[in-house]
Amino acid sequence: MRTTDITPGISAMASGPDTKPKETTENRTSQEPPYKVILHNDDFTPMEHVIDVLRKVVPNMSFKQATNIMIEAHKNGKAVVIKCHLELAELYQEGLTSGGLISTIEPD
Repeated sequence: MRTTDITPGISAMASGPDTKPKETTENRTSQEPPYKVILHNDDFTPMEHVIDVLRKVVPNMSFKQATNIMIEAHKNGKAVVIKCHLELAELYQEGLTSGGLISTIEPD
């Protein structure tokens, strides 16, 4: 494709592939430490309910993952549900509490 001159020495099209962008972008990683959402065992919530709530609250959690977390909490008294940034951990904790489960958040 041919460029047309608007004024002498200035072309209507940008120069070739070696044109540098005006702005630079940088990738930033979060400086915030990860937090753990911890599920605590109780003696009255049915195991099936715990699995259902975990799967509803945490996106993409499989039945097997939820079952393993439930069993760990049942055997050891608590289990890590997920590690994530604080705001998301608070959201998950709220969802677990709304579902009738006991959970806490702590820094990783």
